[in-house]
Formats: sequence, C-alpha cells, structure tokens
Amino acid sequence: MILLMLAALVAADRVPARKTDRAPDRPVVVSSLTTQQLLEFCQGKDSDPSANFCTGYILGEFDALSLAGDICPLPASVSNIKVAATVRGYLRARAKKTGTGAPSFVVRDALRDAYPCKRK
Repeated sequence: MILLMLAALVAADRVPARKTDRAPDRPVVVSSLTTQQLLEFCQGKDSDPSANFCTGYILGEFDALSLAGDICPLPASVSNIKVAATVRGYLRARAKKTGTGAPSFVVRDALRDAYPCKRK
C-alpha cells in the first residue's frame, strides 16, 4: 500500500526524482530487506493468523499485484491466511535459490504461480 502511495506521488511530481550513483549492472532495489531476512520473519506455521511483519509484507504485495492486474485471485478461493501460507511455503521451498534476490520479486513470483491470470 505504501509503495502504491509513493508511486502516485512520484507520478504526480510531488516527490523529486534523485540521481543515484548506482552501477548500471545492479538492479534497482526499493528495500533494504533481503529475501533471507523475510524468510526469517516468516518462520512459524503457515496458517498462523497473527498480524506480523511477514503477513503484512505479503498482503501488501498481494494488494499491489491484484490492483495492477498481475495476479487474478478468485474471491471465493483466497483469505489472508491462505495467501500468507502460500508465500511462506514458496519461500521455504526455494530458500536456497531465492536467498539473494529481492524479496518483492520472490513474493511476486509466488503469488503469480498461485493466482495466474490465465486460467487453464
């Protein structure tokens, strides 16, 4: 949700763009959070209903992807717990492969796998 608000502010030219000295071969990362750190925050039972950083991060990305049309969940088949459980399982299953990537990309991939827009 916060990312959407920041994107809207940038689009409205309310937040000045900054030039950075980043190397051209490095991807743009909007967070200092690593996938390994997210995995640590997401430890525990997949069906844990508590509101915590892990669940908030996942649901924030779920909202952003849903609004952008990148994922197409069927309303009857989703719940906060199910969405969080899906991503937690994906993170654990791919912990070694995804440990160095940006966590938002890993969560995006998990949600795209679980809620594709093209139904088979």
